Amino acid sequence: MKRVFWGVAVAVAGLVLGGCATTGGSSYASESRMQRGDRDNIDQEKIVSVNKWANDRGYGVTWVNLPRKPRDKAED
Repeated sequence: MKRVFWGVAVAVAGLVLGGCATTGGSSYASESRMQRGDRDNIDQEKIVSVNKWANDRGYGVTWVNLPRKPRDKAED
């Protein structure tokens, strides 16, 4: 009986913890909230240059807020 109880307990724990690991994480959440216009305003050149600079020096970059392209004065 003890063996069945522990087997069920381990199976339930595995299912519960497995569900946490497959939620997609923060990158999934931010990507789903990002609108089409927001993606167009992301400054990809700056991201690439900063990531390359950091990688060349042995550092890693975690972007919390992605850099945006500067707005033109004519658009205001």
